[in-house]
Amino acid sequence: MSNDAGHIAEQPSMGRIIPDPGPETRPAMVVVTCAGRSGSKWMLRLLDFHPETLCRNEPARMHPWLVDRAVGDWDAWYGRAMDVGPRIGFVDRAPADSKAHLRAWARFTRADLPLYSKMFQKLLGRTPEARYPRMIFHPGRVARAQRVLKLINARYFICRMLEETDHIPVIHIVRHPGGMLNSWLNRFAPTNDRDALFETQQGILQKIHERDPGYAEVTGPIEGMEMGEMKLWCWRHAQDHMLRLGDTHPRYVPVVFERLSRDPLGVMAPVYALCGLEFTDRMRTLIERETADSEGIADAWKRKLSGDHVALIERVLDGSRVGGLLAARA
Repeated sequence: MSNDAGHIAEQPSMGRIIPDPGPETRPAMVVVTCAGRSGSKWMLRLLDFHPETLCRNEPARMHPWLVDRAVGDWDAWYGRAMDVGPRIGFVDRAPADSKAHLRAWARFTRADLPLYSKMFQKLLGRTPEARYPRMIFHPGRVARAQRVLKLINARYFICRMLEETDHIPVIHIVRHPGGMLNSWLNRFAPTNDRDALFETQQGILQKIHERDPGYAEVTGPIEGMEMGEMKLWCWRHAQDHMLRLGDTHPRYVPVVFERLSRDPLGVMAPVYALCGLEFTDRMRTLIERETADSEGIADAWKRKLSGDHVALIERVLDGSRVGGLLAARA
């Protein structure tokens, strides 16, 4: 465990929104989560614009214990997760703006950018998850930087976090199932073995039915379901589970992807406040630039999904907690 990690007991007690964000009240770690194909990479990018954040894109790929449902000691987990922050992994993106934990010369030259290049890593023999080099990054400032960990498709782990901790802000991205399904069917599924994917979805829904027999009455029998339908029913159960537990967590906020697309500054201002990050004019400019064409992306599914899928989505949302959230924040 890193000496800079800190412990749960040492974290300040804070409400859902920090009125005057700054280093004194800023939580040391934030978790961004969602179902796959729901915009968490985008949220990570928007948080990465702040000079005091250390954003990691799916570090659980290299550190699967980050989403281990059997966590027994949250203090130990927290220390190890803090230590994962100052590393560069397979899918981490270079920050768009200079970071405060860069040394002065590196901020001026952006000497950190080549570290994220796969070609550069290969030439130097650097391996994924390499630590920040001290000649480029100031270790004391790195220790103080806020870790932002993106952990997707980790519903049961996140639910344990919501039940058993209260100091780590959890940002839950909820995308309309039409957008999620359109992306999953047209971008993710074609790159995977369809039969294996079908069996995986079937197995997930079967396990949900075993754990929650009442949900089987909602979905109907699995037999005869096509892959997209199983995906949607699994998605609803996961979102409702996290939303229900999030209601009792003091630092949890659900962010509707479509509303973020329409009003990025209005959504990100309270998200920054939740994370204890100052929302400066520079942040607003970068976010506006990043989200300039976002609204068209959010609505693309309406033109691409079949009528049968649209009718199925309406049935899946009917009577659900996530359906109520989407309707309230439309």
